[in-house]
Amino acid sequence: MNKLAITFCLLFVDLFLYSSLTSEIFGQELSVYFFPVGQGDSELIKTKRHAVLIDTGPGTKVVSELDKLIPVYKRKIDLILITHPNVDHFGGMQEILKHYEVKVVMMNGIDTESGSYKNMVNVIKQNKIPIVFARSGQKIEFSEAKLSIIWPGLDLKIHETLPDKKLNDTSIVSLLEFKDFSALFTGDISANAERVLAGILPDIDLLKVAHHGSKYSSSEKFLATLHPEYAVIEVGKNSYGHPTPEALLRLSGVGAEILRTDVNGLVKVLWKNNEWQIADNK
Repeated sequence: MNKLAITFCLLFVDLFLYSSLTSEIFGQELSVYFFPVGQGDSELIKTKRHAVLIDTGPGTKVVSELDKLIPVYKRKIDLILITHPNVDHFGGMQEILKHYEVKVVMMNGIDTESGSYKNMVNVIKQNKIPIVFARSGQKIEFSEAKLSIIWPGLDLKIHETLPDKKLNDTSIVSLLEFKDFSALFTGDISANAERVLAGILPDIDLLKVAHHGSKYSSSEKFLATLHPEYAVIEVGKNSYGHPTPEALLRLSGVGAEILRTDVNGLVKVLWKNNEWQIADNK
């Protein structure tokens, strides 16, 4: 068994062992939160027994969002998945580690010259938190939920150093499935990666829109394959024009109802009464 497989097995063990002690604080069978952290991504998947965080946003706001949902006496996160080495996706990690016990961190294994990213990795190692490298085909099962890694592929070399302009398409793409609900988390992938994924993905209920609604993502073919009922755009004040009119038009064109964290604030998806629903923030 290679090193990656051994390390990933540890992740399965860790998630299943952490169970009954936290069940009383996680009332819903499943809840998914899209945090309003500004121009960045951060999503929390929470079941009765587990908490999985995808990305941490650019700064410290993620901690205040987590604190609203996880009581102070149970400050544990089973898994933090960092989709790729851009600061608007990992910038809150060090602040989280000051306040929460993190069991496992998953990354794409790509290196960058970014000093802030190197510092974050060093802090994770100093805290002796296992790091797992994500590749397509891996599955993480917790409670009744399953998170499948769809991208990147096995051909992406671990510890390869890439320039910033190539990082977006190394984003970890994951598919959450719970009973008859499914959601796709896309990081910052562009239409280039979407073309590869379009042929292997099923219809989904909810799409975390790639790259904050960039015109270079959410391509017509990709959206036509997925047919999302809802599309969540995590975005804040920015100079890029996100979300772009082109992306919004393509999302509307497939009938997706668009939710934006800069407009709607916290977006909550709950499994309740044997069905999933978008919760009212009021």
